[in-house]
Amino acid sequence: MSVRSQALAFAISTLFISTSAFAGSYRAAGNYVVGKNPVAIAAGDLRGTGKLDLAVANAGAKTVSILLGNGDGTFSRGAELAVGVVPAQIAIADLNGDGRADLAVKDVGGATLSVLLGKGDGTFAAHLEVAARQAQPQLLSQLQAPPVFHTGTQSASVVFADFNGDGRLDQAVALSGRNMVSVLLNQAIVPAGGTDILQNSGFESGTLSPWFNARNFCSEFCEAWGDILFHPIQGTWDAANQGNMEMEQNFTATDTSTITRVAYWVRQPNDGIAEAFDFFYTDGSDEEFVVFLSGASWQEFDVTSDVAAGKSLNGFSVWGYNSSATDQPLTFIDGAEILVN
Repeated sequence: MSVRSQALAFAISTLFISTSAFAGSYRAAGNYVVGKNPVAIAAGDLRGTGKLDLAVANAGAKTVSILLGNGDGTFSRGAELAVGVVPAQIAIADLNGDGRADLAVKDVGGATLSVLLGKGDGTFAAHLEVAARQAQPQLLSQLQAPPVFHTGTQSASVVFADFNGDGRLDQAVALSGRNMVSVLLNQAIVPAGGTDILQNSGFESGTLSPWFNARNFCSEFCEAWGDILFHPIQGTWDAANQGNMEMEQNFTATDTSTITRVAYWVRQPNDGIAEAFDFFYTDGSDEEFVVFLSGASWQEFDVTSDVAAGKSLNGFSVWGYNSSATDQPLTFIDGAEILVN
């Protein structure tokens, strides 16, 4: 296996394990437009630079979007590559032994692979299709379907890898409903000053109000949001729910240019679980983002940079998650805040 293949296999496998490299908090660090309906994402060195790049499989466009890593946690737009299948999974590996990173895209039916041989500079030859049964077991293992998470109105997939070289595992999340990849860096969060426009942001009133249960996408195994006493990260109370349900709070319209910080704490007993948040604006738009938890302890997410510029914010919500699991543990939220200057 080449060095690039080894790095990619490690990046993919971290979705399913919990290590000390995950420890810390995440800060939203950038959003990148990709093709229609991205369903899978992989990280690897596509150019031999030692910097991790991203390859995103887009089911709605039958393409792969390339995002070229700058080594500091930011990315530049690369090529949009056509494939010969409707993608379901993607892997980066040296498929022909020439030391260059190639792409393998598995179709939604699982019988066919679309292969794109790399040129070593982040560009690729035209796709060719082969039967999946002809692939090496190691490649098929990389192309195993990850858990599918539906949070709010979209599905999300994730790859954990160190995008900025600080020894900590960051995350890149492909958002099917937004046609984008959201990058979150695993780093210490520096508190910001300001006045919190959320009321009962730490749920210390012993009731949920003025938060309320909003949209409900649950089909089964769900429990509404409520105030609860269960090892909160702050104070005495936190909020909890089970399933794909939304907890929302509305407030006086606020110019987004005055917002200095948007952050909240999340805990989920399972590992590698999706959670989402949504911004509501006075123009009637809303923007939902998804983050992934990388352990069973409390984690803080600073999502300030995801606030849309030039708009007026009048609502914020958080979501639990939904998957194929028959028993979905509670999701806990605490210490939500939206600070303004």
